[in-house]
Amino acid sequence: MSTSRRSSTASASSARSLAEEHHQETVRSTYDMYIKYHRNPSKQTEAIGEKLHVRSRHSQFPMFRNVEKTGVIYATTRATEHGFTATDPTWANMGQGAPETGAIDGAPPRSFELSIDPDDVEYAPNVGIHELRDKVATYYNTLYREGRESQYTAENVCIVPGGRAGLTRIMAILADTQVCH
Repeated sequence: MSTSRRSSTASASSARSLAEEHHQETVRSTYDMYIKYHRNPSKQTEAIGEKLHVRSRHSQFPMFRNVEKTGVIYATTRATEHGFTATDPTWANMGQGAPETGAIDGAPPRSFELSIDPDDVEYAPNVGIHELRDKVATYYNTLYREGRESQYTAENVCIVPGGRAGLTRIMAILADTQVCH
C-alpha cells in the first residue's frame, strides 16, 4: 500500500472516530436533557441510560404512567435553554400557532385592536356553544352523511377548548381512568 493511500485511510478512520465521538456526545447530551425533565423514564430510555452507565430517578407517583414530554412544551423548553425568548426577532415559535405578530413588509395593514363585550369573556358551556355544535353537525352531515337516514345533531357534537380537554373527555368515556398532566 502506498504512503498516500495509508495516509488517506488513516484520515478517513480519524474522521469516523471524531464523528462517532460527536454522536456519543450528542446522545449523552440528549439523554441528560431528557432525564432533567422526567422523573420516571420509559424502558427504552432506561436501556439508553444503561448503555451510557447512568442511573435514572424513580417516580414519586407509581400509579401514574409516565408520559414523555413532547411537542411544544419540550421544544420551547429546549429552545429557552438555547436563548429563545418570545420577543427575540431571531427566533420564531412555530409550535403554538403564533410564529409572527408584527407587521409584514408589503402586506396590507392589520388592525391590532379588538373590542370584546364583557358578556363574551366567560367560559363557554362544557360541551360548547349550541349554535357552533349545530353548525359542526350540519357540516359533517353535508360532507359524510348525505343521503343517509341517520343525521347528526348538536347533541352528537362536543366542542372542547383544547387537545388535553378533548383527550380527557374521551378517556373518561372509555374507562375508569386516572389522567394527569
